Amino acid sequence: HPNGQLPAFEWNFSDVNPPVHAWASWRVFQMDKKVRKDDGDLVFLEEIFHKLMINFTWWVNRKDAEGRNIFQGGFLGLDNIGVFDRGGQLPTGGIISQSDGTSWMAFYALTLMRMAIELALHNPVYEGVACKF
Repeated sequence: HPNGQLPAFEWNFSDVNPPVHAWASWRVFQMDKKVRKDDGDLVFLEEIFHKLMINFTWWVNRKDAEGRNIFQGGFLGLDNIGVFDRGGQLPTGGIISQSDGTSWMAFYALTLMRMAIELALHNPVYEGVACKF
């Protein structure tokens, strides 16, 4: 989606799953780099990095309702079965803050930082971007 959102699954585009796309992309880059025995496919890494940055921004702007870097909503952890829909309004009002959602975002940020550092080895422009994370 142009705003950076990635759908959780085919029948509910408004829900989210853990943001593992950066980790998966980093793993693909690392495996390809090992096979190629060179610097790796930096064009792939740079292209996917920019798209992931848009998705990361969507997460920060959408799932951190109180601006405290505590993330909410969706199926973000191992406790996917609950007595209410955690992606919707709570029966008693308010919001639910999830430690697993916050952990996923920390993992996402660290993976994007690793990608930015790799890109910075070949293009110093990415040094400043790596500091963002």
